[in-house]
Amino acid sequence: MQIGDTLWAGNVELHVKSSDWLRHKHQNDKAYKNVILHVVWEHDKEITLPGEFYMPTLELKNLVTPVIYKKYEELKTSSKVIPCENEIHKVSQLTLYSWLDRLVAERLERKIGLISSNLEKSINDWEETFYRLVLRTLGNPLNSDPFERLANVLPFKILHKHRTDILQVEALLLGQAGFLEGDFKDEYALKLQKEHQYLKHKWHLTPTLKAEWKFMRIRPPQFPTVRIVQFAAIINKQEHLFREAMEADVVYDIVKLFSEKPSEYWQTHISPDKPSSRKIAAIGKSTIGILVINAVIPAMFIYGRNTGREEIAEKAIELLHTLKPESNNIIKKWDSMGIKASDAYETQALLQLRKEYCDKRRCVNCAIGHQLMSVK
Repeated sequence: MQIGDTLWAGNVELHVKSSDWLRHKHQNDKAYKNVILHVVWEHDKEITLPGEFYMPTLELKNLVTPVIYKKYEELKTSSKVIPCENEIHKVSQLTLYSWLDRLVAERLERKIGLISSNLEKSINDWEETFYRLVLRTLGNPLNSDPFERLANVLPFKILHKHRTDILQVEALLLGQAGFLEGDFKDEYALKLQKEHQYLKHKWHLTPTLKAEWKFMRIRPPQFPTVRIVQFAAIINKQEHLFREAMEADVVYDIVKLFSEKPSEYWQTHISPDKPSSRKIAAIGKSTIGILVINAVIPAMFIYGRNTGREEIAEKAIELLHTLKPESNNIIKKWDSMGIKASDAYETQALLQLRKEYCDKRRCVNCAIGHQLMSVK
């Protein structure tokens, strides 16, 4: 950087006030000896370098238009859930929708981080990674962590070896989740318990704790035990779940993969020894929609990118456009403000906007906030 007639090479330090340099004790830290410029909001104290030289300082306070700073403060301290709720109508459609495109990419990148971490742990085993992702998503929102722990204590390769025997698949999943401990009366529950004991010793498995699972505020058809046996039916019927999901061209094909009914016993039970007053069916369409958005599409996107098959990555985005918009309190709030999502692509963007920008008051990093701060 050129300061006066001299070209400098070094680091730039940022502070709210120049006196923060001393408060942070940078004067005693050799890591800061190569700083060539101090950029601050307010220059309240000269900073002296060794040799009695003053630190070159750039003060920003008088370079920012007061109107912009006032608008920034209003947005940052707003008591509204959406800080710009009363002014967002001033933002151009071009700004809004180009920003939504960027937000979808951000949301996918966040999910890709989780997938990449699991890929690394499984040594690039896509089937194992997809299995973990689907299980975690099935637990959304209260049982995501217990479902992830279930995947940790029951590798997909072991489960897949027993895929053709539904009793063994259910025994492995329910047993490793801790739901086959105790004294049972039902003949089928006792069979599951006995089968799990055998398979647990065969594969040297250690179950998770039953106490980790949450049942409060969950309707019985959505209990984790029900989700587990629904997933068991999918594993039993779908030999190549990951491959079939990646090759699906339309959402209907993916829905079919996850629409398997649980075995006969579980159509009338919600837990071992606990009959249900209503028949338990396959996973509902709304839950499958969540699976598609939060598991299948992110996996499809990164799988396409990592394998050089861009057509699969592009298909993931296209599928978001074909899915109906999600319905939840966050999306309803945007709708009340006149921003109506037409598909799942836009609801994903609006969820990202609310959670990562509005809730955190990151208006200065938001294209909408940036434009509003520029409006005179």
